Amino acid sequence: MEQHHFDIVNHATPRLESMDKALGRGKYTDDLELPNMAYAALVRCPYSHAKVLSIDVSEAEKVPGFLGCALPEEAPQAYFNCSGNPPSPLLMADEKVLTTEPLTIGDRVAVVAAETEEAARAAAEAVKVEYENLAPILDVKAALADNAPAMQPHLSDTNVVQRREVSQGDIAVGEEKSDIILEDHFVTPPMQHTMIELTCCICDFSDGEHMTIYSCSQTVFQERRILAELFGLKEVDVHIIKPLVGAGFGARQQLHAQHAAALISRKIKRPVKLLYSREEDFYSVVRHASDVDLRIGADKNGKLQLFDTTFRLNAGPYTTHTPTVVAAAARKLQYNVPNYSFIGLSVFTNHVTGGAFRGYGNTQLTFGREILMDRLAQKLDMDPVEFRLMNHVQVGECFPCASIPVSSNGIEDCARRCQQIQKEIDEKEPLIDDDDIRQAWGISFSCHGSGPSSKEGLSGAVVMLNADASVHLLVGSADIGQGSETMESQIAAECLGIPLSSVQITAADTGLTPYNTGTFGSSQTFICGNAVKLACDDLKKKMVEQLKVIYDGCTVKEKDHRYYISGGEELELSFKDAARKILFDPKGSVPIGAGTYKALACPNPFSVCFVKAEYHKKLNAIRLMDIIEVVDVGTPINRLTVAGQLEGGIAQGVGYALYERMEINPRSRRTLSTDFLHYRIPQMGDMPRTYVDMVSSHDPYGPHGAKSVGELATVPVAPAIVNAVRRASGIEINSLPLCDKFAILPTERGNVK
Repeated sequence: MEQHHFDIVNHATPRLESMDKALGRGKYTDDLELPNMAYAALVRCPYSHAKVLSIDVSEAEKVPGFLGCALPEEAPQAYFNCSGNPPSPLLMADEKVLTTEPLTIGDRVAVVAAETEEAARAAAEAVKVEYENLAPILDVKAALADNAPAMQPHLSDTNVVQRREVSQGDIAVGEEKSDIILEDHFVTPPMQHTMIELTCCICDFSDGEHMTIYSCSQTVFQERRILAELFGLKEVDVHIIKPLVGAGFGARQQLHAQHAAALISRKIKRPVKLLYSREEDFYSVVRHASDVDLRIGADKNGKLQLFDTTFRLNAGPYTTHTPTVVAAAARKLQYNVPNYSFIGLSVFTNHVTGGAFRGYGNTQLTFGREILMDRLAQKLDMDPVEFRLMNHVQVGECFPCASIPVSSNGIEDCARRCQQIQKEIDEKEPLIDDDDIRQAWGISFSCHGSGPSSKEGLSGAVVMLNADASVHLLVGSADIGQGSETMESQIAAECLGIPLSSVQITAADTGLTPYNTGTFGSSQTFICGNAVKLACDDLKKKMVEQLKVIYDGCTVKEKDHRYYISGGEELELSFKDAARKILFDPKGSVPIGAGTYKALACPNPFSVCFVKAEYHKKLNAIRLMDIIEVVDVGTPINRLTVAGQLEGGIAQGVGYALYERMEINPRSRRTLSTDFLHYRIPQMGDMPRTYVDMVSSHDPYGPHGAKSVGELATVPVAPAIVNAVRRASGIEINSLPLCDKFAILPTERGNVK
């Protein structure tokens, strides 16, 4: 592979905002205050399915500091889709700002405002709502029953939101050519995002004509579009600003309460802040629960012949992202399979609404696929790594039902590096297999994309030159804690040959920055990064053209960030000298670089995960010992943040596998998971020894050869854990979380490697 030298990218660089966060100087939405600001709180339905019979505000009006209450009849009556995706026929409008027909716990019934946050919450609790409590449908099986009532009868007379079918070849032919066919039914639970920052927005719509919102958003431009449509405004009259965000994981890729805040702000003619409680965050959105039937077949030589799946997602009662999550899952099969069939169903229920979550359907589908792949390798008496590698797509080949060839692929290097680390671990600590404990390794492969799709990925960037050779970079992407602003600044600094400290960045402000589709789909490094690189290339081109004007009749060339003038005067200018000359010379100008990147292809990053687990036979208990994950992400723009993404993604995968599940009590019809006491997520002491690494790779389409990493890290972890536990215990597993079947023993934590 050709070696590439970089001065700024492909290094471990602390994030630009890290010191402000560490010292408490950084400002999140809840840290902000506007003059004359009031506070808002939502009146929410406590049941999974109900009908509002009456609303009495009289007691709320007695709360000291009460300012007003907006009821359903005062809200916009149009249906909308809260998804932060661009408009699509798949994303049906089926939700209202305030409703009299709640379809899930937490549905918004009214919104109140008061002088303080405490008074607003007290007023919301004092609003008396009389409900008719209706029987909920909480799972896909019940929702698909012939006699199940339709959740959204104005859209469909069944609970199937969307049906998606994708196929190639002929499954019957695959059956004939397969010597072994394995099948199983796989179930994964709804999972909460558990962002450290509570959802919050500040809205000033006091004049009813111009709306300014500060929010922890992943998709400021989509948020602007939806709000403008709801309130009958031009997009230019809606200004969305993103302060620091304490994580998103997909949860902030949709509208939460910004519309309700706008409604009450307009009514009381004052700006308002609306901050969720932890309980509100818990039932606002979850990873979709899945119900999946899978069949995989191979011939006696180990070549895959068929992959047949029926993929059902629990949407909750609103469409939101579900059809696009199903569509995304259909595109993530990284093995060469001549006969492929995918049927995906988005299904309405009264469970908590399913939305975007790190992995976006890939996590649920990869879970069952990699478990069956492991079982199939065992049936064929083949090494599970070699079995996967012999069937894996290669550069120049296409994924099943895809038309764009794979442009780079370091999956084998990932697997070999995992094997190397595994060998080193086993040499120090040989596997135990005695009367009480049996240890084993499990593996999983995965892939993802570097953008949502070629139809959706779009980003602009602008770079403005200063006389001291510093630049001001403007991008529309939202940094939600993943370090995208640092990444974009590194790309700009590398392109222009200037120190990272010479790049100032402004991001995700609809009044200042160019359009960006949104921070989702692992898109920012590839799509926004390419836009930044194009903007910097454009700036350099304009600098050359301007120097030609200044040095009339001379030839000007740029090489290695220096400008060479010849043919009259013979000069060599540094980037700084060129900047000063262009800005201060009488013939000079103000060069501004602009770049737009529309993704024609979104190259796939790849990952391999190895897990070592032990099974305690007498206790029927499991313990995770080691997790290894090695990735091909092209050129890592920032090795420090890539490692951080891997470690965080592994932790989410551990929680998904072991104990995370958003539960609703079918008897009380209320959620059992309202806080971290009743919803367990991994803590530092729960994590096994973790080893992460990146292989050398370079994608021809990526900025400086980069691909994505954000979602990739989580996808292979749960199936690798299950495969390790299965090999250690001998027990077949087809559902999560594992705490349903085993006691979970604390880990013997070591350092992250």
